[in-house]
Amino acid sequence: RTIGGAAKRAWGVIEKVECGAPFEVFRLFMEDDGTYPNNAHYPTLLYKSAFSGSEAEGERAITKGGEWTRPWAWGVFPYHHYHTTAWELLLCVRGEADVQLGGETGPVVQIGNGDLILVPPGFAH
Repeated sequence: RTIGGAAKRAWGVIEKVECGAPFEVFRLFMEDDGTYPNNAHYPTLLYKSAFSGSEAEGERAITKGGEWTRPWAWGVFPYHHYHTTAWELLLCVRGEADVQLGGETGPVVQIGNGDLILVPPGFAH
């Protein structure tokens, strides 16, 4: 699905991205729902089984370039929130979780060991 060479956006739908990565990549575009601004310009990206290693190895992989701060290591908040200017990188190194993206009307994704979510500013999670 392309329009003028650019991929057509499917709002509120998790779509598989064909990009040649050695793992599955999905994207989700969500518009402002009146409660959460979400991000009409950048999708949330989900990388399935993109990482294998310990919690310490995950932390080193995230912080080694100095672009990301030390990760939050205590799970996902049980309520929707978003960050006004910051991108967030969520890496699951143990267990699994159901995470609702985009606010109360957004889809729920199951995250497990090795999965990574890149959340743009404004996107509820």
